[in-house]
Amino acid sequence: MTTPPAGPARHGDPTAPTKAAMLLDALRSARLPLDPLPLRGAPPSYPLLGHALAMRRDPLRFLTRLAAERGPMAPLHLGPVRGYLITGPTELEAVFRSKAKLYTRRTRVYDAMALFLGHGILTSEGEHWRKHRRIVQPAFHRRRLESWADTMVALADVHMDRWRGELDLADAMMRLTLDIVGRTLFGAATAQDATDVGRAMDAAQRWTEDLISGLFVFPPGVPTARNRRFQRAVATLDRVAYRLIDARLAARSATRTAAPEEDGDDVLSMLVEARDEDGQPLPRKQIRDEVITLLAAGHETTSNALSWTLMLLSKHPEAMRRLREEVDAVLGERPPTAADVPKLTWARWVLDESMRLYPPAWTTGRFVAEAHELGGVAMTPGTFTLLSPWVTHRDPELWDDPEGFDPARWEALSKPGALPPFQFYPFGGGPRKCVGEAFAYLEATLILARIAQRMRLDLVPGHVVTPAPQITLGFEGGLKMHAAPREPS
Repeated sequence: MTTPPAGPARHGDPTAPTKAAMLLDALRSARLPLDPLPLRGAPPSYPLLGHALAMRRDPLRFLTRLAAERGPMAPLHLGPVRGYLITGPTELEAVFRSKAKLYTRRTRVYDAMALFLGHGILTSEGEHWRKHRRIVQPAFHRRRLESWADTMVALADVHMDRWRGELDLADAMMRLTLDIVGRTLFGAATAQDATDVGRAMDAAQRWTEDLISGLFVFPPGVPTARNRRFQRAVATLDRVAYRLIDARLAARSATRTAAPEEDGDDVLSMLVEARDEDGQPLPRKQIRDEVITLLAAGHETTSNALSWTLMLLSKHPEAMRRLREEVDAVLGERPPTAADVPKLTWARWVLDESMRLYPPAWTTGRFVAEAHELGGVAMTPGTFTLLSPWVTHRDPELWDDPEGFDPARWEALSKPGALPPFQFYPFGGGPRKCVGEAFAYLEATLILARIAQRMRLDLVPGHVVTPAPQITLGFEGGLKMHAAPREPS
């Protein structure tokens, strides 16, 4: 549920060459030299632009090449911003954990995302973040997670009943995970809420991606068609969030004498019941920001993780056969429960291997707040650091057969101490590690097991699967699969 900060445009964005050409024409008119800067074999860096064009055109390939040629702390120039692509586990540990206080998350992407998410636990800093983390954290304790397992499976069944013939599995999975987050974390959210929020989130995130990565994008206040779509999306998010909040506040007002736990122990209940140091409740706007943040972060990363997993399983029938054998042995014909999850070890290895190859949160980042040394490099305030699980998870110095899909590797790697810290970090790390990691693993394992029980999913012949490195790692043109009920073994 973590979210990356260096949002390049959607992979293969047809507008990118036009924008690039416009800027190059402007540079030629200014008679600025366009020869690459001498960066000792690294991908070309141009005056004013730096690596921005390469990052925009194909960020996954560019970052992989940059790290391969320049090492675990590779110089990175994105327009006026200069910094480093950091991919080594030792350096990552310092940024995430041992030197975390020397960095800030206030990057351009988080500032842009705050325009529709507000200032929740994803985009906030300092004491505001600490206070809200303390409020939200108890909602993800084991007892509460286990109480939601039956709801997760029941909603998966409802959605799978509609999966027949050719479908965009990425879209179908997004609808399912958003429905689950809405029902479990916020109680009163309806299927229509999930649909409305999903469309609004998509519009808001597309606008954010354009704002972050576009070379020529009008500021939010300019009344363009794109900006108006964004404002409508924010209005939809506000409408759904405030309706949920006000309904919960009204219910609390009507039952003032009831113990808080009698009204539920979901996240919304905790936010409504929270009090500051002076005993005052949180403002509605702050509750709204947490609701929208958790709706956004709580569904998209899990959805993408499951979609990539099912794509990989469709290409590796032996791995799917082992998954079905495990599910049949553990569950028989009954639905999975929270108690079954620890027994579904192959399912967990499949998920981890999928997130190694296709981490939904494929980048994140920080700015240096205080001067220090990292990996022998002097890090000065304002230096940008880009951290990419995509690159680290495929580093041939760290992994055997890094490009191969091999869930069996996790039999050894899952043993305590076998995997060095930050060699695998799909949920980030340190004090800002994703608060919903356990929720995501529970949800993904239950859904994967239920799909293995009930469905057969095959890639549509001729469909080319292309990663779309947006704010999360999605699919360019969707994920076209054919769905049918599983035949009896």
